[in-house]
Amino acid sequence: MATPSIVAANNPCALRPLPRGQRWKGQTGIIQTKGGAYCSFSSPLWGVRAGLRNLHSYRSKRHPVVTPRAIIARWAPASDNNPEPAYAKFIARRVGVGLNVPVPFEYEYLRRLIAAIIRFETGSNAVGPEVIAQAMALMAEEERARGRPTAAYEADADPLKPLTRSKEIAVGGGAATVGIGGAVAYGREAVDMAREAVGVGGQAASAARESIGSVCTTADLAAIGSFVLLTLFGLAIVANRLWARYRARRYRPPVPRSTP
Repeated sequence: MATPSIVAANNPCALRPLPRGQRWKGQTGIIQTKGGAYCSFSSPLWGVRAGLRNLHSYRSKRHPVVTPRAIIARWAPASDNNPEPAYAKFIARRVGVGLNVPVPFEYEYLRRLIAAIIRFETGSNAVGPEVIAQAMALMAEEERARGRPTAAYEADADPLKPLTRSKEIAVGGGAATVGIGGAVAYGREAVDMAREAVGVGGQAASAARESIGSVCTTADLAAIGSFVLLTLFGLAIVANRLWARYRARRYRPPVPRSTP
């Protein structure tokens, strides 16, 4: 595992220099740390993109390296003073697959994978989800230019469809549904109780007022208020997530033609 100095070098994936003097796109040089030499990049975007490109090369090998255990054995081997077993378990847990189960070549799984690597290497969320989304979009542009499939690096064409699958949207939408549904159900219950109290035969107006007053106690109003707050909380989560993804998707960085 690398030192936090890689964050200052815009290399959150802790990539080592390439052999034979080759450079990653966006690489500006090499830094020396206690753990050895690491690449430096012009911005975190290029550092994350290089990490994604490195993972992509693993899949392109004759014997693809695609499971958490195999990926980390190559990315951060124990021979390089890395806590390889703990690292692999961390990645598997964050991605949501078994240690020896291939990571699906799909957008959400690749996003989780690179985010988990960044988290373990830096000890923090050194780059935000927007930078990761931009790096994924950059990979899609490069793959498209090479005539290769891009689906694994592109969010769904329908901006609402993938968002409804995210945990944030699920939680927010669920909260909003419970809040609205609960308030409606409670309101209907109060009306029904008032009608029963009034009676089918139509009792006096004073009786109706007393019955309605008994229904709408302070505790009842507090319950309705809690439903309203829960609804607003859920909608706020949804709105925040939608806005973040919208801003990330609007950005399309230029794609240099240099390699690798």
